[in-house]
Amino acid sequence: MLVVPTLILPRDDELEVLGRTVEQSLGRSVQSIDVIGRDPLSRTFSVAMQDGNHLIARIADSHMPIGIMESEIATMKFVHERTSIPVPKILAYELDQSHPLGAHILLEKVSGGVRLDTIFDDLPAEVQDSLVTQLAHFMLEASHLSFPAIGSILLPQSPGPATDPAAVPPLGPLTHPCFYVDGRNALSLDRGPFPTARAYFLACAERERAATRALFASGVGAPAGAEYQALLADTHALVERAVTLLIELVRRCEGLDGADAELARYSLDLHELGPKNVIVAPDEPTRILAVVDWQSASVRPLWRCARTPYWLLPSLVGDDDARKQRLRSVFRAAVAGDPVFARAVDTDDTRHALDEVAEYDTFRDGFLVLPTLQSILATLPGEEDVDGLRKLLDPQTLVGRAARISLLTHGPGVLSLATSTPGSPLSDSPVSFGWNRKLYRYSVPATPRYSVPPTPIA
Repeated sequence: MLVVPTLILPRDDELEVLGRTVEQSLGRSVQSIDVIGRDPLSRTFSVAMQDGNHLIARIADSHMPIGIMESEIATMKFVHERTSIPVPKILAYELDQSHPLGAHILLEKVSGGVRLDTIFDDLPAEVQDSLVTQLAHFMLEASHLSFPAIGSILLPQSPGPATDPAAVPPLGPLTHPCFYVDGRNALSLDRGPFPTARAYFLACAERERAATRALFASGVGAPAGAEYQALLADTHALVERAVTLLIELVRRCEGLDGADAELARYSLDLHELGPKNVIVAPDEPTRILAVVDWQSASVRPLWRCARTPYWLLPSLVGDDDARKQRLRSVFRAAVAGDPVFARAVDTDDTRHALDEVAEYDTFRDGFLVLPTLQSILATLPGEEDVDGLRKLLDPQTLVGRAARISLLTHGPGVLSLATSTPGSPLSDSPVSFGWNRKLYRYSVPATPRYSVPPTPIA
């Protein structure tokens, strides 16, 4: 049975509270509020002010831990203070869940900018090369920031004028959606921080096992016929088998931690940075105005951070491989001055396949995860079974056809099978979550809303 996500529209009173909150935080009047995006972690609004300015408001889902939004704020602050990477200005935020809106953040909308992915294909080659070079330098900057563990950046517990500007910020649990969506936020999972990559991957395996067992214990497998029960039992067995193989691969995978000390150190991961995350000046597209969408940015091993950006990799259809090959050469030339980073970029081994598989939903996608793990383990020690991975995408097989269907419906990612990054709400194009395409507007009434000064929101 097809399950269609339910769109939960904002109530008029919620939009009214958002309008009042913005006005009280900024001391300016609101003109209108548009709903432009919703994902499992938050809801995003575009707020037009009566003075002609715009801002972005993001409200955390009430079922999600407060640390997810705190990490987004802390990461943007840290990047602004420690690097030359331009980020949107944080106007105000609230991390108290007792606030009528819950946890929320108000961001300055990038004025006059356009999202790079909407114009990149039409830009001259020299402009494209310049932009790729700039993004490569951003990745290099981030890679030079060192941290003691794998996790997500948090705000200092007691910030003040005496805070050392060079101090390493505290780290908290990872904020990647794979630890929180589909009810996983309610499970007692180890989300970090993790002292080693091996500890992280073992936690990923236990996450999938715990999520599947909780799913069956919750009554999803209620009696519905012998065939259905047999299918559920087979699925459960598949997940358990996949998790067992994942743990075995973690145990046998080389180079995760001390075996490759140069690439094992932890830095801020920007390898998923792409045109959808970049706002540029339309009249001067080589001028990057902001890098946006820091919601799930995290600290990872350098071997994961120093990767060729996904959007420069060859596509399955190969329609623009010549251009991508040129841009990959530009990227490599831009990072060549850092030999450690360059070595990591040229390394594509079992660690990377393991890293991608570990973020998959094994219950939903076990038919892809299990053969992938079997293929990789079949050739250890040594390099991964590239031929086996090609067979995984063979259109002559059932699994290959299913994998290609997944590519068309979900986009590139794990072994080119993960969900595509959604567009940024900090540009003129709204986020196009499939079940939330219509814009809903709250507009200021013709008469003033407040005949007396509003009561401050606690």
